Amino acid sequence: MREFEAIVQAGTPLTRAQAEALLTSPDLVGLGMLGELARQGASGDRVTYGRVTILSGARAPAPGDAGEIRIMAEPASTEDARRLVREAAALAGAVPLTGFSLGDLLNLAGSDHLALAELARVLRQDGLGAVAEAAMDTLGDTDHAIEVVRAALHGGLDVRRATIARASIDQRLELIERAAAIQRETSALKAFAPLPRLDPADNPATGYDDVRTIAIARLMCRSIPFIQVDWPLYGPKLAQVAIAYGANDIDGISAVDTAQLGSRRSPREDIERQIRAAFATPVERDGRYA
Repeated sequence: MREFEAIVQAGTPLTRAQAEALLTSPDLVGLGMLGELARQGASGDRVTYGRVTILSGARAPAPGDAGEIRIMAEPASTEDARRLVREAAALAGAVPLTGFSLGDLLNLAGSDHLALAELARVLRQDGLGAVAEAAMDTLGDTDHAIEVVRAALHGGLDVRRATIARASIDQRLELIERAAAIQRETSALKAFAPLPRLDPADNPATGYDDVRTIAIARLMCRSIPFIQVDWPLYGPKLAQVAIAYGANDIDGISAVDTAQLGSRRSPREDIERQIRAAFATPVERDGRYA
């Protein structure tokens, strides 16, 4: 691992060949040290978290103390997407509003980049600030994915958050490399959540696979400010370990406190306690990553 330390300290992203060498190394502790070194270079001891209110198309929940209102429904048509945005914008007020998967918007546009830019333009007029996520495995190959992101940006929608929808462990490295390429070409991304929302049932990843993925994402995607873990999906234990491997943002914290649990068990108090337990300083951010 020592031969990689100078590369990491210089802020240079690892190449795919270097990442592959690290992924096959049995030195999990050494890999974590490299990820931690890169995290410290990106944000010092600060680990951010975002409180999010999710709108799924059903009855709208109370926004609580959300720093982001996020529409996660899959729209059936352009008209349906616009309706969802208008309704959410009325609820959000000044809170940043994000919505939809970029892949779903691309499908609504018939995979036409000009039509996608126009769709982005009207959704922006309706009050949408950014797409909720750009899943790296739903946008075609890397060159196509770059053009899709550029089309959304051209229409006025930010693309701040890259994710992975469903991928085997063997596919993760390619998708991490894709996120790095999109950032290199567009500078659009603020955060990348490299752990997939769904693992293949026949070949699920292990905890070791997940922390390796976090470290490699941090080491390859040096120009993406935040490497992110989804709190509702992966929970406190993996989130804490992920911080030690390079993650510096926790997403999806509930914006509504549950009074029955008491103030010390509120979502905000809980996430800040978990981050401090990982020897980091918690900092709340909004949906613009400010």
